[in-house]
Amino acid sequence: MAPHEVPVSMTFLLRDGTPVVVRPVFPEDRERLREGMHRLSDQSRYRRFGVTLSELSDDQLRYLTEIDHENHMAWIALDPRADGQPALGVARYVRLADEPEVAEAAVVVADRIQGRGLGTILLSLLGVAAMTNGIGVFRAYVLVENRLMLDILREMGGAVTLEEPGLYRVDLPLSKDPEDIPDTPTGRVFKAVAKRVLPPLEVLRRTMPEPHESV
Repeated sequence: MAPHEVPVSMTFLLRDGTPVVVRPVFPEDRERLREGMHRLSDQSRYRRFGVTLSELSDDQLRYLTEIDHENHMAWIALDPRADGQPALGVARYVRLADEPEVAEAAVVVADRIQGRGLGTILLSLLGVAAMTNGIGVFRAYVLVENRLMLDILREMGGAVTLEEPGLYRVDLPLSKDPEDIPDTPTGRVFKAVAKRVLPPLEVLRRTMPEPHESV
């Protein structure tokens, strides 16, 4: 299967009815990620990368898009109503080599669409993909001022510890059975996404193309 023949592509409606298309990240998304970075505010860039990064290098873009969808997985949310379907958000995990059942996870959403539920949808999709690939815990590093993300992760059962001044580490256990997900507003989104995504995700695992080799 060619990389552009995406086996899983789903449309979700945000809280305000805005449609978004979500699918796995592929190498041809490099320019979407580059342009998406330009549309993030300084605060959103800092929350995602921990530094005041303004541009993604070619090496960074290669790393972020040429992935195996198992040890390194990423979902991208696209705007289906805009020319070229620009990126609205990305969720990503990378399995830790020394703790193979743990993966570092991160979510970033375009400033203009924050607060409408996209981050929760992306995190839910990421969790389902992780569980099907043998990952049981997400580890996230969250700035102290990012109260919204901290509240979401706590609500889902995340254990929060202070990693260093200004930075929390959160370990979030992933529930293999959707029925075990906490019955909270965020948990209900996780549960609904899991029940919708699990069957086609099995198809994705069987048909996913091999990642491109770096050049």
